[in-house]
Amino acid sequence: MKQLIIGLTGPTGAGKSTWTAALENLGCRIIDCDQLAREAVQDPDCIKDLQRAFGEDLISADGLNRKELAKRAFQDAEHTKLLDQITHPVILALLEKKLQIFSKETTPAIIIDAPQLFESGLDSRCDFIAAVLAPKEIRIKRLQKRDGISREEALSRMSVQYSDDFFRKHSDFILNGNLLPEQVGGRASEFLQQVLEGNA
Repeated sequence: MKQLIIGLTGPTGAGKSTWTAALENLGCRIIDCDQLAREAVQDPDCIKDLQRAFGEDLISADGLNRKELAKRAFQDAEHTKLLDQITHPVILALLEKKLQIFSKETTPAIIIDAPQLFESGLDSRCDFIAAVLAPKEIRIKRLQKRDGISREEALSRMSVQYSDDFFRKHSDFILNGNLLPEQVGGRASEFLQQVLEGNA
């Protein structure tokens, strides 16, 4: 029987990681596309392409300067698109390998945790899509705390992403990213049950 694949997405700082952890606790297998992106930029060919696009100085004896890459890549939509064009093919290849492994396991569902689910075309691989959304100011504070960036940098990253309206229009489910972590577990269980029953 084919494993159910759920795409979990939403704008940065919305709370996807909390929902992902809750679904993993319920037995789902998780494919973390942020982790795959970190693996992708260790690929020698990918590194060369990034240097050509964003500057030779991104690489030092300490390796790739991810913070500087993010600063340059997220300064506007054009640079973000360039980053995607370089990294997405490598990420997708890594993801397909994960899917092959997980498809042989017994699990309620495979969750593709992908901030750029639509941009990468991964939405076409999913049976259902759920978007985690949260108020703008909460997202800004989370980004500042998580990444140690200024409010202006947080707003810059947010400005190149899809709007909440886009996610509402293109997702099968909307998940509340404004809940306390201890509240998400119960909601995640309800969500998973709803999805599984709908696929039965």
